[in-house]
Amino acid sequence: MGWRQRLEAGAERIGSRAQEAASAHAKRVGESLAGFRAVLADEEKVLSVEAYLLALVRAVRDDEDGDWSMRDLYVRARKRRRRLGLLSLGTGPLAGVANRAADLYCETATVCDISELHGLGLDDEQVAARMLVLWSVVGDRAQAEATMRGEPSITSLLEARLRESGLYERAAEIVPNELTKRSVAKMLWQVQDLGLGEALDDGRKAAGGQPIRSVAFTGHRMKKFIKRAEAELGVGGP
Repeated sequence: MGWRQRLEAGAERIGSRAQEAASAHAKRVGESLAGFRAVLADEEKVLSVEAYLLALVRAVRDDEDGDWSMRDLYVRARKRRRRLGLLSLGTGPLAGVANRAADLYCETATVCDISELHGLGLDDEQVAARMLVLWSVVGDRAQAEATMRGEPSITSLLEARLRESGLYERAAEIVPNELTKRSVAKMLWQVQDLGLGEALDDGRKAAGGQPIRSVAFTGHRMKKFIKRAEAELGVGGP
């Protein structure tokens, strides 16, 4: 065997071992995130937005531990998103869908973390309502809490907000006719790019509407999100 063949054979062996190591790591990550995997499973299951949000909060609380300090909030959020990014890449053709769910999961987890750190005692429904405000689906907390009770439904309110903003065509495009896990995740992810609430932050702009790209901007986006979440929860600094 010549030197070129030996180099090629060595490179192939290294590539194979690296791929096996990545697969094993992804498997270990997946085994530790049963709640997130449950959110991804059976993506065509019919599910209301309200039920999806509650399932998302419950998945976070089933998966996450509380053994950490306040100074770890940002590091914890950044590592979580990267960890789920790796797991999402393992879903192949569904990576884009998985990454949308990962974004929603990670931001929900950060709100749960802040609630825990500051002893706010928010229950699942209250966390879900705060997410609706942070994701610009509804305009304020009282309205969000009402929609979680179906007064009115989240989809009805979102359609009305889009139309009031002159986004008639986007309303038909974003609010799905059939609510499934997949369509609800896509809707919640897409509506954030419309800027119905505050102006889009730089991290959201950088993601450019592509969930897979959000992994590359994890640190910047999470800093922005933590700041907004703390303000919404009334625990932010001056």
